[in-house]
Amino acid sequence: MIHASMLPRVKKRPRPVEASARGQEEVKFNEVTVYLVERKMGSSRRSFLTSLARSKGFRVEYVLSDEVTHVVAEDNQAGALWAWLRGSGLRDVSRLQVLDISWFTDSMREGRPVTVETRHCIPDTSSTVTECSPSTAAANVSQYACQRRTTTENHNKIFTVRKNNIYNHTLLNFMSLPKSLLSYSTFIAA
Repeated sequence: MIHASMLPRVKKRPRPVEASARGQEEVKFNEVTVYLVERKMGSSRRSFLTSLARSKGFRVEYVLSDEVTHVVAEDNQAGALWAWLRGSGLRDVSRLQVLDISWFTDSMREGRPVTVETRHCIPDTSSTVTECSPSTAAANVSQYACQRRTTTENHNKIFTVRKNNIYNHTLLNFMSLPKSLLSYSTFIAA
């Protein structure tokens, strides 16, 4: 019988040191300093995204500080995220661009920081107006929903006409049958 005390302990790998990881890539975009929120993202995904961003010339910080200009979060509730940011000890939280991961992926695709749009912003739910607070209608829509503006009365004419033609054709064929074949004569009269 083997006891746990007889087995050798496995040492945990140390986390990457900020100073050694920072000097590897050239920073092309000094005006943007990104901080990736690890919560709900995970440490391995955060490490991968950090190395990807640094390879494209972005400056990414491992520690949230006053140097950070863009905070990127994934699948975090806005209220909890903003409360955490306010409690983090930063001097001025209102100057931060608090963004969804969609801004980060768009920036990686372009190879440069893209302009911040309202769809990228995570609004501060406790205050009434922020720099990138979307309208209330846009705030309630899922990020995966179709963003095209359309009215509810705007029906697709092609499908509406096609459906009506099929309905009319079926109705005419049904009406042309002899009454002896129909068991629901009350349906025809209506």
